[in-house]
Amino acid sequence: MKACHYPKHGELLIKVSAASLNPADWKSAKGEQALLLSFKWPRVYGFDFSGTVVATGGDKEDPSDPIKVGSEVFGMISGLPQRDRGTLAEYVLVSRDVCAIKPPHVRHLDAAAVPLVSITAVKMFEACNIKKGAQVFITGGAGGMGTAAIQLAKCKFGAKTVTTTASPGEKTDLCKKLGADVVVDYRSTKLEELEGDYDVILDCTGEAWKLVHLLGNGGGMCSILAGPTATALRTWLKESNISPDDIGFGIRQFLMSEIGGGIFGWVSGGRSLKRACEAKGGATFSHVIGTGNGSIMTDVAKMMGDGVYKAVIDSTWKLDDSLAAIERQMSGRAKGKVVVNVVE
Repeated sequence: MKACHYPKHGELLIKVSAASLNPADWKSAKGEQALLLSFKWPRVYGFDFSGTVVATGGDKEDPSDPIKVGSEVFGMISGLPQRDRGTLAEYVLVSRDVCAIKPPHVRHLDAAAVPLVSITAVKMFEACNIKKGAQVFITGGAGGMGTAAIQLAKCKFGAKTVTTTASPGEKTDLCKKLGADVVVDYRSTKLEELEGDYDVILDCTGEAWKLVHLLGNGGGMCSILAGPTATALRTWLKESNISPDDIGFGIRQFLMSEIGGGIFGWVSGGRSLKRACEAKGGATFSHVIGTGNGSIMTDVAKMMGDGVYKAVIDSTWKLDDSLAAIERQMSGRAKGKVVVNVVE
């Protein structure tokens, strides 16, 4: 699919070289966020991209802007993929603010694999107020989120130790290669029976309730699946510049109100998780939703350029085989990210 619009001021038209898939793609297509979001159909899959700028919005280019026509950039779109805004396409319109320049020696395939998971992991760590030397626990270490979080815990935030969960064999080996100090076999070990005292817990698998007892006094837990909160949704709406037309009728007003936010937290379980964590010596619970962020992507570009942060790719597919790529991502068996090579 080709883009059908020319970029406005602050936008870039990208010729996509590669895109990667995330659970958010197929979950939204299945209607899991139908009560909250009003998608316009048909629409294009894809949040993550790497490609080349072929046009910039505005009358003329800003000479001080390092991103110009011909620049190779990567990032994650803000908000929601729409008819001409999904990245699983030959061209995509994106906001200038979500892009970073791709390091020259990094492949487009690798660059496209990291944006959403990197942005989300960084925001999760920041929400937990991570400090250098922290003891970190991450669930789902071999998945897209886990492979990013394990590396970032060490190379960006200076964690002392990282414990994660994975199945035995290849996935355990992968986690250790990425920097995990301890890998728990989730098939033979129940999370509820583990012992520990962690400063930071990242729940990437929706198992937050099984992890509360592992949280140290004054620590922080963050989830991308369990206990969504009104605060998380408000932050996402603001950072993504979501149009009122993209939100279900009355939802924005409901979430922004004190009563509505309280009801949402009660129904979602976010309020209960927050209270359970607070009982652990004032520990915190938060929920994070990633969106396009050029500042974080600039940091990611530097780490990739320095060779301390690497993409983990499960498989690559041609654009014509996108349906099979989506099925692979949905299978839950991928080690790292599923990437589509758009130009091949």
